[in-house]
Amino acid sequence: MQHPRHHPTLRRRAGFTLIEVLVAAGMLAIMASATLWALIKMNEMAANARNMTGASTAVQNQIDLILSDGPFNPQKTNPDGTVQIPPELRLGTQTTNNVPVYREPQNGTIVPGTMTTTVTDVSFIYGTFQIWTYRATVTCTWTYRNKNYSYTMSTMRTSDI
Repeated sequence: MQHPRHHPTLRRRAGFTLIEVLVAAGMLAIMASATLWALIKMNEMAANARNMTGASTAVQNQIDLILSDGPFNPQKTNPDGTVQIPPELRLGTQTTNNVPVYREPQNGTIVPGTMTTTVTDVSFIYGTFQIWTYRATVTCTWTYRNKNYSYTMSTMRTSDI
C-alpha cells in the first residue's frame, strides 16, 4: 500500500501551480490599473468642474454688471450730447483677454480665459411706444490640457425709464 503523502492526487492538490499564481497576479494587475484609471478620470473631471465654476462666475459677474450699471437710457442724451448708455452696453463685441478662470492654490498657476461680450439692439415698438431693449451674450472660452471649453450666458435689459 502506498503512503498517503506520496499519493499522486494529493501531491497535485498540495499547492498552487505557476499558472494559477500568474492568473491571480494578472487579475490583480487589471483591477489595480482599472482603479488607477478611475482615479485619474475623477481627478480630470474635478479639474474641469473647477474650471467651469470659475468661468461661470466670471460670466455671471459680467452679466450682473450689465444689468446693474447705469443709467441705461438710450433714448436720452446727457448735457454733453452723449447717450446714456454704460460702457458695458455699447453695441458690438468687446473682448477681454487673460480672464482668470482658475488659480491653483498651491503654486498660483492660472488657467486664463477670454471673455467676449456681444451686445445687440433688439428694441421694438409696442403700440405707439418704443421699447428700448438690448441683448447681451457673454462667453468665456479657455483651453485646459489641450482641450477647448466655453461657457455662455445671455441677458436682456430695457431702458431704466
